[in-house]
Amino acid sequence: MTKGPSTRTPLDRRRRAWITGLGIVSAVGVGREAYWAGVRAARSPVRRIDRFDPSPFRSQVAAQVDDFDPLDHMDARAARALDRFSQFGMAAGRMALDDAGLVPGRTGAPAPDRIGIYLGSALGGIAFAERQHERYLERGIRAVAPTLALAVFGGAAPANLGIALDVRGPILSTANSCASGANALGEALNAIRAGEVDAAIAGGVEVPLSPLAFGAFDLIRALSNTRNDDPGHAARPFDAGRDGFVMGEGAALLVLEAEDVAVRRGALPYAELAGYGATSDAYHMVQPRPDGSEAGRAAALALADAGIDACAVDYVSAHASSTPIGDVAEARALALALGERAGTVPVSGTKALTGHPLGATGAIEAAMSALVIREGWAPPSVNLDEPDPETATLLPGLLRTGCAGRFATVLSTSFGFGGLNAALVLRAIDG
Repeated sequence: MTKGPSTRTPLDRRRRAWITGLGIVSAVGVGREAYWAGVRAARSPVRRIDRFDPSPFRSQVAAQVDDFDPLDHMDARAARALDRFSQFGMAAGRMALDDAGLVPGRTGAPAPDRIGIYLGSALGGIAFAERQHERYLERGIRAVAPTLALAVFGGAAPANLGIALDVRGPILSTANSCASGANALGEALNAIRAGEVDAAIAGGVEVPLSPLAFGAFDLIRALSNTRNDDPGHAARPFDAGRDGFVMGEGAALLVLEAEDVAVRRGALPYAELAGYGATSDAYHMVQPRPDGSEAGRAAALALADAGIDACAVDYVSAHASSTPIGDVAEARALALALGERAGTVPVSGTKALTGHPLGATGAIEAAMSALVIREGWAPPSVNLDEPDPETATLLPGLLRTGCAGRFATVLSTSFGFGGLNAALVLRAIDG
């Protein structure tokens, strides 16, 4: 059978995508300024869970977002109608647009039908669904919230955001485990390059802190469980004493604009989202490919997509989930992708500050990378007291303290269950 022509518009890599707005909800701070202040303070907010009784589980700690008030970002009616997953998406999206100074349809800004929303989430509205299931078991179907069917799917948060903002371009939800947010940003980048949209609101949202969702990860021994009495030191990226990741909740949405659009309306960019690469390990649902070859290829593809040589990378924001196998595999991947540059480039993993918010993590770390470029300061790997010997050998530039400098090109990596790999390249805008 003869294949028909592709319907995908060819990508024009000369059409650059600027990051002009950031909206962040995280355990270390809500809003760009509070988040960055928390990153600079370099103190872990991880503590014992109080959303539910964690005593049945081996792991009992998480990075909760405790200072989020939906009424700071929406009216009371909207807050009542939305579950926490969509509330986080609404808040992050509105903060990002406010930060960018972009009002869809206003003079100089793209029309509503030329703006898309690209949002990644591993679990969507699962926590809300779990609470409704408990009500169903206790009191029957009439006790279940009528919004349940509209809240559980991954597209609920971007759909609600699109309705609130009257954004009529494409909405795409990615559900690639912990790579979801990075995948969403990469898809948004390619949509701008293809001329499908002129701007995008893109990133990730995750609200996984409920007994069943948390317990599922505890059941497969993915979570840290040896520091329940010292939660601030539970997340230990690249450290020899790491024993699993610390679950977190959070969101980050970034405004991406085609360069010509951003220039026309006088936007002040943080950086350019310049490259995207994605691969799959085809190896195991939980364990990464040990040699890091496919994860490394995703990073190499992102660099090639950006037209950047590995020697030009100034900083790496590593996925660094704090799992015994994952961190070593990532170090091997980065060594493959960066070659000789791996011996000198500054690298840090920041999940001691945000926990691991699954599908939102790549977006939160992309936002951080944009701030690293703008602010000229790279954060440390908090709790990196005794670097794992192999990772320290492969990545001698692991940061144990913050580092000031000019970071014009940043590589950010994200890896998810199922061997789903994604990488992004951000770079400073000339001039």
